[in-house]
Amino acid sequence: MPGSILMIWQYSPYFIPFLTCGCITLILAATGWRNRSYVGAKSFALLMLAVAIWSFGAAFEVASADLATQMLAVMLQYPGIVTVPVAWLLFSFEYSGREHWITPHNLLLLFVVPVTSVVLVATNPFHHLFYSSVTEQAVGSLVYADISYGPFFWFNVVYAYLIIYIAIMIILQRFVFASGLYRGQMMAILVAVLIPFFVNIAYAVRQVHVIVIDPTPLAFLISGFAVLIGMVRYQLLDITPMAQDQVLANLSDGMIVLDVQNRITSLNAPAERILGISFRQAVGVPVETLFPCPGNEAVFPVTADLRAEQIHEMERKIDGRPCHFELRCSPILSRENEVKGRIIMIRDITSQKLAENALDLARKKINLLSSITRHDILNQVTVLLLNIDTFKDTVQDPATRELIRVQENAVENIRHQIEFARDYETLGAKAPQWMSISEIFNHLLPVMGTYAITFIPLKEDIEVFGDPLLERVFYNLVDNSIQHGGHVTTISIRYEKTADGITILYEDNGVGVPPGTKQKIFDRGFGTHTGLGLFLAREILEITGLSIRETGVPGIGVRFEIRVPERQYHIVAGTRA
Repeated sequence: MPGSILMIWQYSPYFIPFLTCGCITLILAATGWRNRSYVGAKSFALLMLAVAIWSFGAAFEVASADLATQMLAVMLQYPGIVTVPVAWLLFSFEYSGREHWITPHNLLLLFVVPVTSVVLVATNPFHHLFYSSVTEQAVGSLVYADISYGPFFWFNVVYAYLIIYIAIMIILQRFVFASGLYRGQMMAILVAVLIPFFVNIAYAVRQVHVIVIDPTPLAFLISGFAVLIGMVRYQLLDITPMAQDQVLANLSDGMIVLDVQNRITSLNAPAERILGISFRQAVGVPVETLFPCPGNEAVFPVTADLRAEQIHEMERKIDGRPCHFELRCSPILSRENEVKGRIIMIRDITSQKLAENALDLARKKINLLSSITRHDILNQVTVLLLNIDTFKDTVQDPATRELIRVQENAVENIRHQIEFARDYETLGAKAPQWMSISEIFNHLLPVMGTYAITFIPLKEDIEVFGDPLLERVFYNLVDNSIQHGGHVTTISIRYEKTADGITILYEDNGVGVPPGTKQKIFDRGFGTHTGLGLFLAREILEITGLSIRETGVPGIGVRFEIRVPERQYHIVAGTRA
């Protein structure tokens, strides 16, 4: 027809591979878009769509046998060609946790050169800035376009390679510090980037002379499969590593990094707010200048064991409001297990402190009320006992005297219960502390001496981390030996190491405990007296994770085993008893 453009077609061996590559990458683009809620999936879908456009355009180019149609195919390819580098960069941003860099302004800047390239390719016959000349080249029975590149083509190439290089560096930065699953993901990504990158470089500089068609889309087919393997085997696009700077920026706790000289090398935004100093001002400043202490002592001195974790509390005014902070200092170790610095985590414990103060005040008020009430009741109990004793002396009838005895015992039990309540109300009220077992028994020596009991002390002192009422535990054990042991003459204290801590052994040479009552003696109310002493001992120990049981042999003596977990005891050389 007059005025129509005649398109001449040819069969090229490249047609089927390019067409297949376009179909597969189009499917991968759809897969990425279907999973667009995953990190990096949108940019991956854009990348595969760009490659699909490039591939279909390349298939159109090799299938045509006239120069005009081939150049039309080239023009149709270019939106995909120029989008590929940008899509790789966007993917690297998302995968590395830098998605905040993807802003409309930055996207506009990134696409300035690609859009300009597409426009110059479409209008090349008018200026020849992209292609300086285009001729036909016959290879056997096939005809291909032989293109000589203009100045803006090379500018576009440099721009594209620079973007891909930046994307590779971003992934490599993560790869160096990654391990396990994430290292496998990044290997798949690097293979997907590097193979098309080097194939395109070889084509651009014509190192592969036998190739007249750009094979880069075919290389992207390998990229697609590499990403697919990463998705199946390494959960790529499903689980991605978080960027360290993003994690630190979103911490609610302050974080300060120190070198081995206690100088600040880094800190996050919450630490800047707490300390009232900017990052630029803080770097290089000795940390002790920011945490003043009484007596000019450093909070975390360099002379201290740098491997040991240290914990301190600090009060500081923030916006005119007093705040409480917990400072936890931990070592930063190299792969050779050498101390490279320290990290201080600053946690706001103001709410916790306010709650503790409120509870302490409430506890004091309750204890005051309890003490007054207990005192008044004991006064009335004393009066009642005096009256019972007076009345008992005036009664001669045996039956009546028995009733009076029962009443007297009941009142005595009331008195014991009230005294037990006095001891029990302070249980757990104070913070656990380190206490010397030898010093505790030093306080009990007068009690044992009154009953002519020989005491065999520890060969090495033990410090136990427990409730301050721990001394009452051993007092109750000694009292139990005196009251129920049947003429006990020897009490000993020693310890044995176990797989999960130590066992403190309290032993006497009394009558022991019958087999059927070894568990019951720790029950409240069991026994011939109040039945509260060993019950209270067990409750005191359990506050800090200690336990007690009786394993002695009847007729030989009691053997109370107090199990102390690891890290809740210290063995001190020398005897303190």
